[in-house]
Amino acid sequence: MSVTRLFSLGIRFAAWVTPRVKEWNRKRRLDQSEAERHLKARNWVEAERHLELALVGHKRLDRRRFELLLSLAEALRNQGRLAEADETLQTLLAESVADRDIRVRALDAQADVQLDRKEYAAAEETLKTIEELVGESKQPDGRRIAAASRKLGVALLHGGRRADAMVAFERAVQLSEKAFGPDHVETAAAFNELGARYSELGSHYEAQRCIRRALEIHRKATGEDSFQTTEDLFNLASSLAESGNLGAAATEYERILALRERQIGADRTQTAETQVRLAAIYVRSGRSSAARELLTHAIGVLDRGKGGPRLEFAFETMAKVEEAIHRPEDAVIWRERAAHALARRSPQPVGSPRE
Repeated sequence: MSVTRLFSLGIRFAAWVTPRVKEWNRKRRLDQSEAERHLKARNWVEAERHLELALVGHKRLDRRRFELLLSLAEALRNQGRLAEADETLQTLLAESVADRDIRVRALDAQADVQLDRKEYAAAEETLKTIEELVGESKQPDGRRIAAASRKLGVALLHGGRRADAMVAFERAVQLSEKAFGPDHVETAAAFNELGARYSELGSHYEAQRCIRRALEIHRKATGEDSFQTTEDLFNLASSLAESGNLGAAATEYERILALRERQIGADRTQTAETQVRLAAIYVRSGRSSAARELLTHAIGVLDRGKGGPRLEFAFETMAKVEEAIHRPEDAVIWRERAAHALARRSPQPVGSPRE
């Protein structure tokens, strides 16, 4: 075959293949952009589908492939498919040996999976490895260390090492303030975590100090009516109630309900739980009519849901309302409903004692 003929065939082949390569690249970029869109929207199933398609056409071990694998692990984890998420991260760690930043991010994601799987000892080791890798950098990423310290606190707490966990949570707050800034939402998250742990210990003064600081940050960063601010108020009200400051707790619960009325898409079940807790305080304060009104609405919402302890507590609280207004027969009916809800939630074998 002549050179001219070969050259002609080469031109024809190039003309044939070029639009196909362009179309293949276009589809790959489309899958990547669609995956990113679905990840932001928390549409995990669709995100996974587009990520798998994007990975089929991207075998080269480069940063783009690593990012796709990280995103795929996130989509799988948020579907509860923890074994597959872990397998994806193991692949990523094996492929990204020379990329320290990607390895740290993969280990961070792996720690999340391990915490979800209640593998607390493994998560502790993973988080310590993250700190070592970050510390080896010329400019250590304080944000990454702060986040790792907070997760380490969770691992230690569930591993039965409460004192060590509290040290980790305190350290996470200090690191967050330094790395993110005193008014950053990550700093608020660190304060919330620490406040929750103080509440568990019964140290309500310290718990409320931390929660109020988180609330202050969220008001500045996300606004007075944000869901983050509402959650902080709920945590604060719960701590106030547990510490016996019922008047202040009622004020905060009332503020939450007012905020939820202005929020589009507010969770109705969470609103109902707030109403039940406020009603319980009203009962103790002698405000039976107000308590009954709140409970009537809350029970309607909770009874249409999955039930559980919140519904049982609502029934019990309504029984107390009926007793307060001298209707003992109705109180008995509400207590029977509470007992029935409990039996339905945790059935016991015949003859077995209840704890």
